[in-house]
Amino acid sequence: MVYKILYLALSVSLIFIMTAFCQQKETMKVTGSAPSGPSHNLHENSFIRDWIVAGPFPNEPTDAPLPDGSSQLGFYIDYLKSIGGESQGILTENVSIAYQDQRKSRKLIPQHVQADERGVIDFEKIFGKVDHKVAYAFCYLYSEVDQEANFLFGSDDGAKVWINGKLVHYLDEGRSLSFRPDHFRSNLIKGHNRVLIKISEWVREWAFVIEAFDSSGYAVIEAEVRAKYDFDQFLNCRLVPKKENRWNTYFMPGEFPELQWERPYLIEKVLGKFPLTIRWFDDELNEVQKPEKPGRYAYYATGTAPSGIFIRRAGTMYCMPPDWVAWGERLKAWLQFLPMDNVDKSAWAQHTEAIADYAGRIVLLSILDQEEGAILMSFLDEMQASEKPVTRTDTPLIKDHDFHLALKRKILGVENKWQTLQLPRDIETNPAPVLRDGSEQEAGVKPGTADNIRTVCQQWYEESGEPFNVLVARHGVIIFHEAFGERPDGRVTVNTASEAASITKLITGIMFAQFVDQGLIDIDDPVGKFLPNFPTEGVKAMTLRHCFTHTSGLWGHEEWGGVHNPWLDNVVANMLPDLAVGKKHEYNGMGYDLAGKVMEIVSGKSIFRLMRENFFDPLGLKRTLLEEDLAFSCHSTAGEFAVIGQLLLNKGSYSNLKFFSPETFNKLLPRQLNQFYPDINVDWGIGITWMRHNHPDAGKNGLLQDHTVLGKNMIGHGSATSAILRVDLDNDLVITQTRRRGGKAYNKYLEKFLMAIESGLQ
Repeated sequence: MVYKILYLALSVSLIFIMTAFCQQKETMKVTGSAPSGPSHNLHENSFIRDWIVAGPFPNEPTDAPLPDGSSQLGFYIDYLKSIGGESQGILTENVSIAYQDQRKSRKLIPQHVQADERGVIDFEKIFGKVDHKVAYAFCYLYSEVDQEANFLFGSDDGAKVWINGKLVHYLDEGRSLSFRPDHFRSNLIKGHNRVLIKISEWVREWAFVIEAFDSSGYAVIEAEVRAKYDFDQFLNCRLVPKKENRWNTYFMPGEFPELQWERPYLIEKVLGKFPLTIRWFDDELNEVQKPEKPGRYAYYATGTAPSGIFIRRAGTMYCMPPDWVAWGERLKAWLQFLPMDNVDKSAWAQHTEAIADYAGRIVLLSILDQEEGAILMSFLDEMQASEKPVTRTDTPLIKDHDFHLALKRKILGVENKWQTLQLPRDIETNPAPVLRDGSEQEAGVKPGTADNIRTVCQQWYEESGEPFNVLVARHGVIIFHEAFGERPDGRVTVNTASEAASITKLITGIMFAQFVDQGLIDIDDPVGKFLPNFPTEGVKAMTLRHCFTHTSGLWGHEEWGGVHNPWLDNVVANMLPDLAVGKKHEYNGMGYDLAGKVMEIVSGKSIFRLMRENFFDPLGLKRTLLEEDLAFSCHSTAGEFAVIGQLLLNKGSYSNLKFFSPETFNKLLPRQLNQFYPDINVDWGIGITWMRHNHPDAGKNGLLQDHTVLGKNMIGHGSATSAILRVDLDNDLVITQTRRRGGKAYNKYLEKFLMAIESGLQ
């Protein structure tokens, strides 16, 4: 009887306790009553700096999308279920979070942290360098009234944000940390509001930053954003004929067109009124006052805004022969079949004539309406007048780049300022290894290794449906070189070239290595040593290392015309006051394009000519093409990429040619950037990154937690198309693969592929 009474009393007590707890939670939800824990006042209109964080939790990638559309398992899993879940959980320093990883049940205790001076919560500094993880951050946001709040947010990588249990922001992608790329709103209640943030980590950096604003604070931000947007629009603004018509880039002999800004009212709004000085040059770089003959012409425009901003613009125009009537022709353009998944090859064949008619219309309009048309007509004009044999650099783009570079060097008076960049030098003795056919024994792998790789690759294609070609070589001996699958335009072979995306950055870094090796440019030289309007010292002195390691403060790919803009460097110089040079690591392609402008001005060769004459041709790369951008767009095959990989494995030489020395090669390798820039805690090289792959059994069976598949000193670069160029310096291996996209089960089979190679090593 006593026990029954005690039991009843305890039950009643528990009911009261639970009721009180629920009422307390409900009160906090509705009225926002004062909590214990870090709190930020919205009225401050600033970074939220004080947080309780919990992690790291597992975040393995998946082959197929999860129910919420994400591709990261930990990003999808609710690790806070033991304390009420992501929508209701409250993180404190004394709560224990129970969760399940792949091996067993675990518990962890959150910790109290504060953002750095930039407002950034850096999970790498909190948890160490780990990949494929997620973590949470929690705080309260105090609002004096019921109101809508605005948030500016940045993360590396994906993010979910809940406010009072409601998901208000979602992003599932890999990206570098930047400030204010995301904007979202949320309604707050009077009092304290719960803020929970979940950040995923794919590879490398792992952090977030968030700012909170009330209506008055955000009004100031909106004004700043509008001004920045207008300034960005000015940076993209072109010059056009004042008497604008359909043929903007053409004129007849006699008079040059009068030029004006494409958006004059925008320019006046952003910069004020100021005159432009326009100079015209013919195809022989003579400055002329009137066009007296048909052919290529270029304008060079300069002006100084009232604020002191100095502007340079240039472009190509074409002077038509007096009797030119291209518009009077009905063109046909016979296109090759477009290898797109939604285009049927047989249907294409049935409608070839109609496609040719319409494509001809597109071509004619492009010729007449765009600067690219003037570039093409100028090229045709020059080619028919030339008696020189045709080479692989005789293309409209390269010829136009050559012309504007020669004009630029003339205007700046630097035609003879630097020594000539020499072609790769002959090695008189002990030629470097080259890729060759040979036996598995010569390659130092076990019998049957090629068969094992073939089996994995065949399964890879069959499950993913994505074709590819692949090469694996060790000690210079090709172990495996085959193609798998079929595209809409036919079967893929080892000679099928594909877009390699950001592996292009590695190629640009190798081209730059020749300048470093010959003493023409040092990695830490300021850009201002070579190009005008850049400082050579001080906090804004952008260097070539900044350009190659994504620390220049620039962003994006092919912005402001990219490397095709003759005066891209002037655009960047105009942006310098707003660039956080050396203060953050933001992945981008514009630093590579700017580095290309430095290589051009020093060598006197346009960058795509440099790539062909000083890099691809000496290596015999006939299927490798690069003519769009220096951070993406290189098309190649696994076989030709493997030659580049062997060049790296040989530390700068291939066969009897020396492109750069082993000492220069070592300068290209990834290193801790905080030795140069204290605020940046990441490894990066000159177009080269570590490509380590965690071993599936790391931390088990006696293997260390950081154990990798193949060597730790694996270098290369990632790719948006999932192409592969990896060089294992520890095992003397080159591994390449070219494909159009990763497709289903990519991560699963990449690991199987690498494991098949590792298991074959002797």
